[in-house]
Amino acid sequence: MIERVLESLGASFRRHWAAWLLALTWFFLLFPGLDLWVSGLFYEPGGGWVHGRGWFAEFVRKGLPTVMIGALLFVIFLWGAGLIYRQKFLGIDGRVTGFLVSSLVIGPGLIVNALLKDNWGRGRPNDMAVFGGDFPYAPPGMIVDQCVSNCSFTSGHGALGFWAVAFAFLVPKRHRAEAVALALAFGLMVSFVRIVQGGHFLSDTIWSAVIVLTVTWALHRLILGKR
Repeated sequence: MIERVLESLGASFRRHWAAWLLALTWFFLLFPGLDLWVSGLFYEPGGGWVHGRGWFAEFVRKGLPTVMIGALLFVIFLWGAGLIYRQKFLGIDGRVTGFLVSSLVIGPGLIVNALLKDNWGRGRPNDMAVFGGDFPYAPPGMIVDQCVSNCSFTSGHGALGFWAVAFAFLVPKRHRAEAVALALAFGLMVSFVRIVQGGHFLSDTIWSAVIVLTVTWALHRLILGKR
């Protein structure tokens, strides 16, 4: 069941990716209240984002980058050890390592953080006037000047969370659908935490998911093919 659903959605996106992206952009332009409504569920006037102050939420915010980059460094270590001892550890070779490194650098790194977050200028939910900040709501498709760098659009943590799908793509095919489903659930969990903390809008996290999943799938096809 899970495999059929994922394959159907993936096939639809690959054939009509431009239409999906256009529809996503227009959806939040036509319904700007959705972002504010979702974020408002976790904001308390006078108290702020009280639901996002627990230890787990703080671990996701502060520890997730270290965990994800640490996982990649471990893969690079295994690849290097394989070169030295002339064998593969856990099936990791140069192509697998290249896929993981390039998918992280291009998706969460260059596109999300360097291109979008540092240039789009969209303020975070806690910067909006409706949540005690100074700015009016800006839809995701609009470049504004509410922020100088490390802005809200798109979500860096969400991008890292959904990048877990790169590891899922390396799982043997008979278990890959379940692995991808778990990776997507992990990305959704990270995105939810950042919304609860007032760090990102729903649209920020959805766009990060679309960008990272698209880049990761394309690089997997390019570097690893049908292997």
